[in-house]
Amino acid sequence: MKTLKSILFTVAIAACGGQRDASITYVEPQPEPPVQQPVAKTETPAAAPAPKQPVVEPKKVEVKPTTPTTYDVALADGRALAAKGEHARAHDLFVAAIKLDRKRAEPHVELARLYIATGDKGAAVVEATKATKLAPLSSQAWNTLGRAQLARYDYDGAIVAFTQAVELNRDNVWAWNNLGYAELQLKKYADAAEHLGEATSRKGAAGYMWNNLGIALEQLDRLDDARVAFDHGAALGSGEAASSRKRLEGVKTIVAAKQAPKLDAKPPAAYDANEGETDEDVKLEGDGSGSGSGSGSGSDAGLSEKATM
Repeated sequence: MKTLKSILFTVAIAACGGQRDASITYVEPQPEPPVQQPVAKTETPAAAPAPKQPVVEPKKVEVKPTTPTTYDVALADGRALAAKGEHARAHDLFVAAIKLDRKRAEPHVELARLYIATGDKGAAVVEATKATKLAPLSSQAWNTLGRAQLARYDYDGAIVAFTQAVELNRDNVWAWNNLGYAELQLKKYADAAEHLGEATSRKGAAGYMWNNLGIALEQLDRLDDARVAFDHGAALGSGEAASSRKRLEGVKTIVAAKQAPKLDAKPPAAYDANEGETDEDVKLEGDGSGSGSGSGSGSDAGLSEKATM
């Protein structure tokens, strides 16, 4: 009891500011942290999906070809397109060239050739005739008119035009061949042989021209000469010339021939330059009936070829 009183007395003294025992560490009471109230979670409503926007395809801008502003460009571009077989665009450029220079014959020549290629025979004659009126001294214009006449099977008119073409230019190998071709259709074999001989004697003579000459010579019963012509044609790549040469092997007279001759039917070639002018090789089917004098005894129809300028 006495001890308890001593302790309480000592504590009372310390509380009144008495001396503290240095060996005792006193910890100041700390305030209790405030109780954190739970915060209610508020759910944010999900945003509504944005409506899908329609997909708009970009508009395709059609680039229209520009019309050439000079005659030379229109004509050159038209020829390039015609050589690639783009007839509609080539036609428009040739028409543009005519509007840019109405005194020039070349666009009319090119239009005529274009119409021949597409089978518009009447329009071809019209344009080729315009060309000969604008350039009456042009061998090319007259040759093109002859081609247009040939396409309509007007062989007499074609012969007149081709004759004019070779008189204006003796080196026009295409016109010489075309003239001989037309004469073959009329069975004027002597004239055809003469004029096809002119064609094959000039620079640029092709295999089919030799083949045509061989046919004319064969119809005249000049079989040795015909064989020579066929050999030349075959050497230059004419399949029909090679076939004709084989057919005449051992034949001594045309009367003994077993089938009528057949000339090359070659598809149109591209436009080729010739002394500043454009040229193409074109073959047309002839009647080739083989019923004239000196014809073979067979019934096969013959095909002959013509070239153009």
